Amino acid sequence: MTDYDADVLVVGAGPVGLTAALQLARWGLSVRLVDAASGPATTSRALGTHARSLEIYDQLGILGEIAPHGTRVNAFIRHHADRSTRLNFDFGDLVTRFPYMFNIDQVITERVLRGCVASAGVEVEWNTRLASFQHDEDTVTAVLCSGDGSGAGQETVRARYLWGCDGGHSTVRKTLRLPLAGEAAHTWLIADAIVRTDLARDGVHWLFPAGGALMLFPFPDPGKWRLLDTTGDGEAEHPAQIARQFSSKLSQVLGRDTLVDRPSWVSKFAIQQRAVPAMHVGRCFVSGDAAHVHSPASGQGLNTGIQDAYNLAWKLAMVLHGHADAALLDTYDAERVPIGQALLASTGEVMNTAMIDTTTSDAQDADRGFMRQLIRNMSGLSIAYPDSPLTVSDCTSGKGPRPGQRLSQISAADAQSPGWTALRELLRTSAWHLLIFPRSEHAPGREQTTEVTTSLPAWLDKVTISRSRLDPDQDDHGVWDSDGRVQDTLAATDGDWLLVRPDGYLSARGTGDTALRAAVNRLTTYLATRNGARK
Repeated sequence: MTDYDADVLVVGAGPVGLTAALQLARWGLSVRLVDAASGPATTSRALGTHARSLEIYDQLGILGEIAPHGTRVNAFIRHHADRSTRLNFDFGDLVTRFPYMFNIDQVITERVLRGCVASAGVEVEWNTRLASFQHDEDTVTAVLCSGDGSGAGQETVRARYLWGCDGGHSTVRKTLRLPLAGEAAHTWLIADAIVRTDLARDGVHWLFPAGGALMLFPFPDPGKWRLLDTTGDGEAEHPAQIARQFSSKLSQVLGRDTLVDRPSWVSKFAIQQRAVPAMHVGRCFVSGDAAHVHSPASGQGLNTGIQDAYNLAWKLAMVLHGHADAALLDTYDAERVPIGQALLASTGEVMNTAMIDTTTSDAQDADRGFMRQLIRNMSGLSIAYPDSPLTVSDCTSGKGPRPGQRLSQISAADAQSPGWTALRELLRTSAWHLLIFPRSEHAPGREQTTEVTTSLPAWLDKVTISRSRLDPDQDDHGVWDSDGRVQDTLAATDGDWLLVRPDGYLSARGTGDTALRAAVNRLTTYLATRNGARK
């Protein structure tokens, strides 16, 4: 057998690479995590974290470390010459524990993730650049350069897989010759600064001075805002002038003197709207900005990248542990490439709307409709995989989550019920989960689910959910749903079962042994390895 230095070499220690390394390590894989930077970033970049990412943080078990450092944003507020319009976020039928946007400095998000990664046994190798790599059917052979890149610190690493989380200028993507197709749409300027203003700090503000548009996003820090100027006016090398420019424009629109302090960070950049047609080639993968770059106006970069990583990590783990054939990795492309492509259209529409002031009542009504759709799209809650090979359609449209949708369609109140609290904890383990609702005397005509669960594949954990207290000696993975909240929110009845993927999406649901046997057999056939060997 070929000797390897790591199961997976992850390139890039931003939030995407850190999420990837954390999940891989929790699945018991050996990981090398390298980054060309000399150390962690100290200046702000991504700010907005959306509902689906917060659900992922909860499933990762790190939400408690993230939550104290951010602030909730509940509305869009558009300012016109003589009025302002506040539109509170409306998620419609997309039920979630987190019906808001959560602003937190990316520096803090990365700090929390680094701590979790270190606790999982992986250290970031800073000042270590991926110089080149080759890959074949069995191995990825990479050359790493540490120090100043002169070659004195050169190392050859052999890994089973290579995962590029190395940003918009990705070495992995370029070496794989994956085209980042699209266009450079606009040039914008962004600055982080204290603003002397009484604007509501629970909203994203859109303003329209002469010549362009401004957007303001609140930081958790008192008085601090991110300011975005769609005209691109000003030079990042002159922060004092940038402060005066923003002060003048804000004062003009708000009709009162508004002072912007000297920014702590300024960046001027061309907005790129690009995505790759495929996210893996052989044993090599790309995620996050390495695979798709978008306008920052809707805050999709960090969120989509984390969702990429959460989608792929468990699939790599199953293949490397011999629970699945390498064909499972093809579902990463099938599920995530369309997401990146769809974001090109949605973020492009956001850019166009952000730069246009609405004056007529018809235009304002259309604007409100767009805003409502925008928050739904931004949230990530509507992302689903109904056509994935891992989804077993039940051909129904009943209540509760359907195959291909996320399981966690619950409110904050339901999530705190005894049953959901216990179930959320069990779902944090690295495995597929089979949720069983045993038949009771109140449902004598329904088929029981018993036989199949005695011979489950190794990658599947059974969780029994019952309104009656369970005997802990008979069921190690039982949930006492004392108030019936779990059963009600999942729209499950006695004898039902739900098959849940490691990333929290529902793969199948049904009733009784016959349907369960068919679903498990289908997935077992798809996931089973040809020879059981590590890939």
